[in-house]
Amino acid sequence: MQSQTVEQLKSRIIPATEPMAVAHPIFMIFGEPGICKSSLGYSAKAPLLLDADQGAHRAANRRDTWPISCWGDVTALMEQPDILAPYSTIVPDTIGRCLDFITADIVENEPKKAPGGNLSQQGWGALKTRFQQWMFRLKKLEKDTLLITHHKEDKDGDLRIMRPDIQGGSLSEVMKLADFVGYVYMSGKDRMLDFNPTDRWVGKNPAGWKPFRIPPVHKADRFMAELMEEGRQALGKISEASAAIAQQVEDWRANIATFNSASEFNRAIPEIKKLSAAEQPQVVKILMDAAVVKEIPFNKHAKQFVEPELEPAGSLL
Repeated sequence: MQSQTVEQLKSRIIPATEPMAVAHPIFMIFGEPGICKSSLGYSAKAPLLLDADQGAHRAANRRDTWPISCWGDVTALMEQPDILAPYSTIVPDTIGRCLDFITADIVENEPKKAPGGNLSQQGWGALKTRFQQWMFRLKKLEKDTLLITHHKEDKDGDLRIMRPDIQGGSLSEVMKLADFVGYVYMSGKDRMLDFNPTDRWVGKNPAGWKPFRIPPVHKADRFMAELMEEGRQALGKISEASAAIAQQVEDWRANIATFNSASEFNRAIPEIKKLSAAEQPQVVKILMDAAVVKEIPFNKHAKQFVEPELEPAGSLL
C-alpha cells in the first residue's frame, strides 16, 4: 500500500462547518421473546434476515432469510457481494447469537485467545474487532443494519433494568456503534417501541422521538423501513445543525479578528447576546481572547471594553 501525501491525508478531514452524511445508520431493537421482533425485522427496506436463532419460521410477513449455524455462514455470505446486492438492509437476528458464533470461532481457530474455552483479554479484543469490522463492511457495501436481540433483566437493588441480551463487554461495543437503540414492550394490548433511555430500560434516541405504537403485524410490513428513513434524515439534520453552528462561530472569529478598538468590541456585545446557547459561549471566548491579544481591557462592572489607558483589564465572565 502506497503511503499517502500530507495533502491526501488532509483531504480526508471533514471540517466542522460541513455536515457529516449518515447514509447507513445502525439500528438495534430488543425485547422479550415472542413479541414479533423478527416480524419487525422483515418490515425493513429490502431486508435479508440472518437467522441465527433459527426462529424465522415463526415470523409474520417473512421475506428472504439466510440461515446461520456458525460464523462461517456469515463470512461466506460477506464474501459474495453479488448475493447481497439486491438487499438494502441486513438484519442479524439475534446479534447476541451472532456474537456467540464469533466467540465459538475464536475458541476453535485461535485457542491461545481462549484458554480452557473461555475468552482471554486478547480474545475479547478479537471479538470486538471482528464485530466492528463486520459493521464497517456492511456500511462499505452501502447496507443499512437492523440488529435484533432479546432482553435480559439486570437488578440494581430494587430497580430492574432491561438490557439487550448480549454477552460480556460486547454489549458496550454494540451500544457504541448503534445509532438508535429501542425497546419493544407491551403496554396493555399495544406493542410499543421506545428509543428513549428510562429507569426501566436502556435506549439511544438522537432524534428525540416519542414512543411509537407498533401497528398490528399485518399492517406493519413497512414499519421499520419508514422509521429507519426518518432516523437517517434526523441524523442528517443534527449534522447540518452542528455544521451551521460551527460556520456561525467561524464567521464571528473572522469578524472579530478585524477589531482594533474598544468601540468595535462593544458593538459586538449586543449581537453576541442574541446567539444560541450553543454558539454564545464559543463566541464570547473568541471575543475575550482577541481583546487580550489586542490589549483592550474589559471593565467587569460596566461590562464594557475600554481603551487601554482608561481602565485595567478584567474578565467578561
